[in-house]
Amino acid sequence: MDAARHAYLLLVHTCPGQVRKLLGLLDDPRNDIFVHIDRKAPFGPDALEGCCRHSRVVFIRPRISVHWGGVSIMRVELALLKAAVPGGYAFYHLLSGQDLPIKDQDTIHGFFAQHPDREFLNYWQLKPTTPSRFRYYTLFPEGTGFFLTNLLNNAFKGILMALDIRINRDVDFRFAAQWFSITHDCAEYVLSREAWLEKVFRHTNTPDEVFLATLIWDSPFRERLFDPLEHVQNQDIYNTANLRFIDWTRGKSIRHPWTFTLDDKDLLLGLPHFWARKFDERVDTRIIDFFCDALKTKD
Repeated sequence: MDAARHAYLLLVHTCPGQVRKLLGLLDDPRNDIFVHIDRKAPFGPDALEGCCRHSRVVFIRPRISVHWGGVSIMRVELALLKAAVPGGYAFYHLLSGQDLPIKDQDTIHGFFAQHPDREFLNYWQLKPTTPSRFRYYTLFPEGTGFFLTNLLNNAFKGILMALDIRINRDVDFRFAAQWFSITHDCAEYVLSREAWLEKVFRHTNTPDEVFLATLIWDSPFRERLFDPLEHVQNQDIYNTANLRFIDWTRGKSIRHPWTFTLDDKDLLLGLPHFWARKFDERVDTRIIDFFCDALKTKD
């Protein structure tokens, strides 16, 4: 394992111009970047070629068609880890194509060098209704985001609940933000449990915020979870344990967090986090360009 090198794992499905800027901000001799482009995206790797001078960029193939709430998201994250883990990186950071770093690479690498044995996941409290997504068989696990298949899933689940026919009775499900930074040892452990993950989650509903949280909670890596109070004193800001800032308070729904604009510049600059989401060039490209200029590295 190379203690100085990090792997970035990117889930990309839209805005290739914006993703090019993100790649430019991650371009650093200490980073390699692994990119999965959704099979449904109207562009391919060619649209992102030539963004990096210092980082190796690897595009994951075959491309998987990813659906909101589907087990396909888990499978893509595992595919990204499988591509990256042979490189033996100190940390593996999962980002979306609509994230941006809000700190420079020296700051990010310096922090992780000081916390080499920590796992960065942001755990949340399970809502009373959440476990039903994983304890009752989902007919169409890729259909949560579609009206008809979601209706059929819910109707079938209602029948199973009435008959008390469950799956995954012995699993202690936990809930965390999808986005993570984990060590090499933890990444290897996750891949070693791929068959278990597939067995447990292949017929569940929206497992992306549960599969990794559940696996790590019931493992030795639970003792290595980062306590944000180690980093932020008198914490009054949420989303800190995974060092990512996502503003759900102004978001349109549980599926759509707030999209940052230039008006959020001072807020973002004052945060202790290292990354933020989400950004969208179709809403405001000025905030993206601001961080591109502010974090630009000298060759």
